[in-house]
Amino acid sequence: MSATITLPVFAPDRPAAHVDASLREALSACDRARECAVLWFAEVQRRELFRQLGHASLQLYATQALGFSDNRYWQFKRLADDLDRLPVLREAVATGEVGWTKAQQVARVATPETQQLWVAKAATCSRRELAVAVKEARSTTPLTTITLRADGLQLARFEALLEKVRKLRTLPSDADRMDTVLAGLEALVEAAQDNRASRAGAPHVQVVVQQCPDCAATAAVTNRGEKRLAPAQVEALACDARVREPGRPNRATIPPSVRAAVLARDRHRCTTPGCRSTHFLEVHHVVARSRGGSNRAENLVTLCSRCHGFVHEGGGGLAPAQVGRGSGD
Repeated sequence: MSATITLPVFAPDRPAAHVDASLREALSACDRARECAVLWFAEVQRRELFRQLGHASLQLYATQALGFSDNRYWQFKRLADDLDRLPVLREAVATGEVGWTKAQQVARVATPETQQLWVAKAATCSRRELAVAVKEARSTTPLTTITLRADGLQLARFEALLEKVRKLRTLPSDADRMDTVLAGLEALVEAAQDNRASRAGAPHVQVVVQQCPDCAATAAVTNRGEKRLAPAQVEALACDARVREPGRPNRATIPPSVRAAVLARDRHRCTTPGCRSTHFLEVHHVVARSRGGSNRAENLVTLCSRCHGFVHEGGGGLAPAQVGRGSGD
């Protein structure tokens, strides 16, 4: 990325073509300046340089030293988080392979697993083509934004706890902040309960999902309305769920005793190499029942919800040695 940004000199009463070209040049310079500022801001966050600069939190540094409004701080914070979450995208932005406008589009849909594909797409298609692809992806897997506001002390505590979680490796290294918040809430529930449900292999909480019997459209029921699920999410849910059908007894897709035995065998950890998560555990059919797979323990393996969804997206497979051996120590 060039360290010099040249702005067109303003002069009134120029021909329309000249004004249009100058405006486009100025807007491009604005994009490059914003891109550069966010990269530096992300560096301050990543290395906690705000502490060396005499501020207890990133927010205090932004509002007191940089003169940011709260809204501008949260905007930069979100963009910096996206670059931290998506290192391939960050590198593409830093080298100029992907411009900032495209990078913002990519950050709306990319995950650590899909970022390479999205960066490649952004580098080879137009802004309009990328916007259409992003819109289609978001319509397939719609996301809901949840905003949390914190004062300086709360933010500092959050960042300190987040860093401690990373050091203890209690979550996968690529877990995002939503994963972390959910894991923390789950830990509070576990601490408050008597753990009888855990010992029996049952989940601590249940999520209600509705499926249309005619078109098979599936949605999670939330206080903000029904949220449609992607096909891979539906497949993952079908592996390990309790099914309620009108006029029929409730049934589990995996017998509870078998589910508990598989979780115990795998030591209540995700068996994906390098993951080892103990949160949001689900039991996966290695050979799908639609292809003749059984509910026997040797065809079942423990995965966290993130890894489970990734497998059903076609992004990962299970080595035969992984099934039935447990996670080990």
